[in-house]
Amino acid sequence: MQFEQLQDVVFARMVEKVGDRRYWEQWARDVAKIAERQIERINYLIDEKKDQRVAFNKFLSGLQKNINPSINEEQAIEMLAQHIITQPIFDALFEGYSFVKSNAVSMAMQGMIESLEEGSNLAEQDETLQKFYDSVRTRAQGIDNSEGKQRIIIELYDKFFKTAFPKMVEKLGIVYTPVEVVDFIIHSVNDILKKEFDRSISDENIHILDPFTGTGTFMVRLLQSGLIDVKDLERKYKDELHANEIVLLAYYIAAINIENAYHDATPNPDDGVGKANYTSFDGIVLTDTFQLSETSEGEIQFEELLKKNSDRVEKQKKAPLRIIIGNPPYSIGQNQQMIMHKIKIISKLDQRIADTYAKLTKATNKNSLYDSYIKAFSWSTDSLDKTGHNIALFLMELVRW
Repeated sequence: MQFEQLQDVVFARMVEKVGDRRYWEQWARDVAKIAERQIERINYLIDEKKDQRVAFNKFLSGLQKNINPSINEEQAIEMLAQHIITQPIFDALFEGYSFVKSNAVSMAMQGMIESLEEGSNLAEQDETLQKFYDSVRTRAQGIDNSEGKQRIIIELYDKFFKTAFPKMVEKLGIVYTPVEVVDFIIHSVNDILKKEFDRSISDENIHILDPFTGTGTFMVRLLQSGLIDVKDLERKYKDELHANEIVLLAYYIAAINIENAYHDATPNPDDGVGKANYTSFDGIVLTDTFQLSETSEGEIQFEELLKKNSDRVEKQKKAPLRIIIGNPPYSIGQNQQMIMHKIKIISKLDQRIADTYAKLTKATNKNSLYDSYIKAFSWSTDSLDKTGHNIALFLMELVRW
């Protein structure tokens, strides 16, 4: 084997041998109960205290405007409970980088928690949680490469998050696209750009969007691919890479994964005193990608807790998107999509499919044209920039795993 391959195998084996993964599954069952208690405490605060109710209503309004109007009170409270429990996990996994103080949505969530607390420590951690955080920190010690940490994150999701937050997984599960498929798509895009347009992913003004980013694998592998020249890396990262995610937990994982990949790809990443000089990824947005087709420019506005997120939405909508890559949602989101269809939330997108795919097809059964998989293609092709010297390219993972 090549040295790099051998190194990857050693890193992977290190991750498997440090600690006991079964403990995470055991802790997850206890944490699931802790999450329920947090939800009960939040419900009590917003039901019994007027000021907390006012603050929560503003927060809920922000989620509905930023993500989707169908988000209800129960879902908003569950998101807060998830934030309370999972934020210290990322601090433990990526010590030296304060996620809660750097990420726009995390800051909004933390601000809401602090508004609810008002003297009481809502996020007070019990002994079970603290032991779990210590376990994560122990597993991460000595692993100084992004691939090893990503393996831990994937393992955390498989062994911990699925058990700790079963409702979230049931509603909007996260499906991992194999890294080999991701790499193939990314390099195929670059090859087509070179062959057909004499351009490359690294070139200026080649804006790239992953509209259903999950845990950020496409953006991470792009940053690790070597296809972006070192001299173009900062510009591409800060201005020309975009990603959307609707599930809070996946959004958190994606943001910190992408930021860590950029940190590793940046020459001389330390600030001179041995601390990682992280740069937040401002291209990631907590939003429902399909819902973006229902809002006009300037409609997504929320002046308080989630303003930074809404600003990112508007910035993305103005970007001249050239490439859209990713793994579109399959059946995992169908129940939610059916609900949204019934209350006419995605009427513009449905109408667009009716005017194009449904109108031109000779098939007699056209219902399948309105599932989320086909909607992903319709939304994406309409979202590609159509002006100027257009380099429009759309490529998604086509195999239903």
